[in-house]
Amino acid sequence: MTIVHVNVPYSMLLQRRDYAIGNHIHPEIYFSAEDLDTCCEKDARGLADALRENNLEVTFHGPFMDLSPGGMDRRIKEVTLDRISKTLELARFFRPKMIVFHPGYEKWKFDGNERIWLESSLETWKPLVEKAERMKLTLALENVFEETPDTLKALLDEIGSPCLRFCFDTGHHNVFGTRPLPIWLESLGKHLGEVHLHDNHQATDQHLPLGEGTFPFDQFFNLLSQLKLNPIYTIEPHEEEHLRRGLQAMRKYINF
Repeated sequence: MTIVHVNVPYSMLLQRRDYAIGNHIHPEIYFSAEDLDTCCEKDARGLADALRENNLEVTFHGPFMDLSPGGMDRRIKEVTLDRISKTLELARFFRPKMIVFHPGYEKWKFDGNERIWLESSLETWKPLVEKAERMKLTLALENVFEETPDTLKALLDEIGSPCLRFCFDTGHHNVFGTRPLPIWLESLGKHLGEVHLHDNHQATDQHLPLGEGTFPFDQFFNLLSQLKLNPIYTIEPHEEEHLRRGLQAMRKYINF
């Protein structure tokens, strides 16, 4: 049976651990910068143990606000590297199936210069992927503001490690993507490790449950089937009611 993960902030999961366990929620734990600064080993170990004892599979979503793994400012990259490294250290307790990060490419910020971003990104991700390989972890880079799959494909192809994968975000594609959905999946399908499932009306990143916006989920799941892709599935509700509706909507496409 397929497992569906639910994105939950670390601080919220600490407070509502019993709810998550009682409702058999497999969490994708989001660590903000503040979470990384304030979490203690005792709490992290306790939460990890409780999830494991209740057979709940875990994935991670790393911090992303203000970070720039492909940026040009060395000081900003140092902070970025520190945040990502601390996320990997927490993985020692939870042993997540996947750890998702944002790659940070925005064409307006980089004036469309993909080569500068790629060279800087390789400096950041190559040693991190080597560390992930030693720790037996798998990382994934998620499309956010990318209009095309080109920059992500270039980075993933260049590193060429099974420990660095692609996370396709349906909501972000619906707002920012300019290439058709089949192009994205055909281009990056061999790297696909996870999908983030949420919906919107193409104007803002609303994080609606599946089917409540305009993203073509029927086409999406048909393409996954045609291309024989079997990623980790994660929904990203921003409201508790959206959690219930999101899980119900998923049953149209997969058994869990």
